[in-house]
Amino acid sequence: MQFTSFSFLFVFLPILLVLYYVCKPEIRKIVLLLFSLLFYSFGSPAYMLLLCVMTLLNIFLAILIQTFRDRNAILARIFLILGIICDVGVLVGYKCIDFILPLSNRIFDTSYETGIILIPLGISFFTFKAISFIADVYRKKIESVSFIDAANYLSFFAQIESGPIQRYNSFANERDFSGTLLATGVTRFMAGFAKKIVLADVLSKIVSEIFDSTLVMSTGLAWLGSVCFSLQLYYDFSGYSDMAIGIGNMLGIECEPNFNFPYCTKSVSEFWRRWHISLGSWFKDYVYIPMGGSRVKPYRVYINLFVVWFLTGLWHGTGLSFIAWGLGYFVVISIEKGFRFPSRFKSKITGNIYRIFVLLFINFQWVLFRSSGLKAGLRYIKDMVIFKHETIPALRAWFLLKDYGAFIILAIIFATPIAEFAKEKCEKNVKAQRIYDVISGVFILVAFILAVTFVICGQHSPFLYGNF
Repeated sequence: MQFTSFSFLFVFLPILLVLYYVCKPEIRKIVLLLFSLLFYSFGSPAYMLLLCVMTLLNIFLAILIQTFRDRNAILARIFLILGIICDVGVLVGYKCIDFILPLSNRIFDTSYETGIILIPLGISFFTFKAISFIADVYRKKIESVSFIDAANYLSFFAQIESGPIQRYNSFANERDFSGTLLATGVTRFMAGFAKKIVLADVLSKIVSEIFDSTLVMSTGLAWLGSVCFSLQLYYDFSGYSDMAIGIGNMLGIECEPNFNFPYCTKSVSEFWRRWHISLGSWFKDYVYIPMGGSRVKPYRVYINLFVVWFLTGLWHGTGLSFIAWGLGYFVVISIEKGFRFPSRFKSKITGNIYRIFVLLFINFQWVLFRSSGLKAGLRYIKDMVIFKHETIPALRAWFLLKDYGAFIILAIIFATPIAEFAKEKCEKNVKAQRIYDVISGVFILVAFILAVTFVICGQHSPFLYGNF
């Protein structure tokens, strides 16, 4: 079941919300857990047992860690290591099986790259949440473990497929059932839904045609495909995050944003503080800092960075293209750290030139991310860098721009904080703020209705990060 499906929009979510608010407060958590398990059974029934087993295992180990962390630190650490080994072992096992097995033995489903998926729904995100959970219990950041809260945290349907990777304490905080948070959640969900359907899924038509084409590529067509994929992935993933956070808000759960206009970055390091914020924060808190972070000898800092980015690439996929993608970020971020880019640039011109380089680098990286393999990705980048003019591909690029140009322009505009800037300006005047709220509300409502009509016409596709 997808967030964008009719069954979710008009059956699953409404029934959940009605039951959730009708039931007594002490029953609501049970209702949420049952619906989370139901959602997962729709998405991947074959792995329902795995989810239950891994959830119970992590809760059991967390309780053991909590019991022994003050009495016997060594035993508590053993339980922590055991939990990490189990969680990572399941993830690595499935990823390796998915990489090694021949195509004839795989389970077929929708996927933007190969059309094949064997990995259980959301296993990567579940693994990271589970590790953060038992690690925080060990560190005493979680004082006591509540079974129902832990079970809900690990299996929460809104975050299980593609995050955000919320922390337990934030999730288990006292629920806010105010009308304000509920309204915020509805608005955020609608905005995320429109992002996904109206922008990401429309751009995917261009991306699929160009990347999956067997025809000769022209430089213009290659650039169009790469830029559109950069925008598609942003709206697909940030749209999912907005929908997930919005659902949480509707249920009284607050969660920090997962994206902050990443393409407005001034450096590659800053880009990863703006893109998939919860993932970067997870690697920082549970890998980088435990290894010593930046408080070690210089050569150790770069080793730590290497490990983080190697694991980041491996987390996204076992292919060479994903590993090269992760190590590419390691190289540039290491250079930025060593030479203090871009803070050492004194002039705006130099800073802006570097900013252009950053955006180009990120764009090339997304090509590796999207391509079917490392060779295909490098070949695609070659077509972008070395000018090649072919009449038919060039004409096709022009027709695509003509047909989808309005959507591309809108995607570029809304990838900037123009709406946030307007909101800040209007907040200085009560009347202006009311006008802004009305206009933005109507705009989101119209965009949501348009997105629903797209779904009715069958113009929607699965979330890209659902494959990770």
